[in-house]
Amino acid sequence: MNPTAAFGEVRQLGYVVPAERLAEHLDHWVKVLGIGPWLMVEHPPVDDYVHRGVPGHLDFTIAITHLGDLQVELIAQHNDQPSTYLDFLHRNPEGGLHHIAYWPADMDAAEALVAEAGWELWSGGRIGPRGRFRYYLTEAHPGTVIELAEVTGRRLEYFATEFASWSRSFDPCTDAPFVSR
Repeated sequence: MNPTAAFGEVRQLGYVVPAERLAEHLDHWVKVLGIGPWLMVEHPPVDDYVHRGVPGHLDFTIAITHLGDLQVELIAQHNDQPSTYLDFLHRNPEGGLHHIAYWPADMDAAEALVAEAGWELWSGGRIGPRGRFRYYLTEAHPGTVIELAEVTGRRLEYFATEFASWSRSFDPCTDAPFVSR
């Protein structure tokens, strides 16, 4: 069995963009595509970061919104720490779809399942006490990296209800393009 069948539906599309062009990308999503509002998380503290087995320090900004139940994330890395994001930008300098993400209910079980399937961990870390994220080497073409992210409890409730409802009623002509937590 393909492990992804055990994770449920795809919860997020993640786009990696050059840091110097993040504002331009956000402007396009809001003004041209009419999608928002966006939540910016600048320089979140990442603990236990590792890329290809080597620990490091990752500095990035994310912007997230929803398309109904599907979350969209823009990621802009600020430092030159080796990462899945810089690997992607090296091959795709303009940026683009980097990953699809699943939010398994049991992250430990999900990690055990992909380890049993032989998936190789590419990059991972943790934001907050229960915010693990893992990227696996599953890319056959741009955009097919699989991320497992620990999104549970209040964070899941916030994204699935309140944040998703904002996106359903967003009007780029009258609504603010950004929200705060």
